[in-house]
Amino acid sequence: MKNKMYRLLWILILVGIVYWLAKRAFSPGRRKVPGSEEAGEEMVQDPVCGCYLPKSQALYLSSKGKKIYFCSEGCFQKYKSSNALPKS
Repeated sequence: MKNKMYRLLWILILVGIVYWLAKRAFSPGRRKVPGSEEAGEEMVQDPVCGCYLPKSQALYLSSKGKKIYFCSEGCFQKYKSSNALPKS
């Protein structure tokens, strides 16, 4: 009788462990996504190519108190050469 109780106890423990492992493996849970620290960062749009990028990674130009953001030096140069830049 005592052996049957120990066997039942071991089976219950194993079933619990298997359940816990399956739950962790198949539930979306709270997994950390790479780069999620920046998830709340404001995104800005490049006026030349239209791409969006995090504000901290953008180049910018201040014109009449307004900041214009660019994804690259190339887009900044295209913007300058297109005469879209207001004359000061």
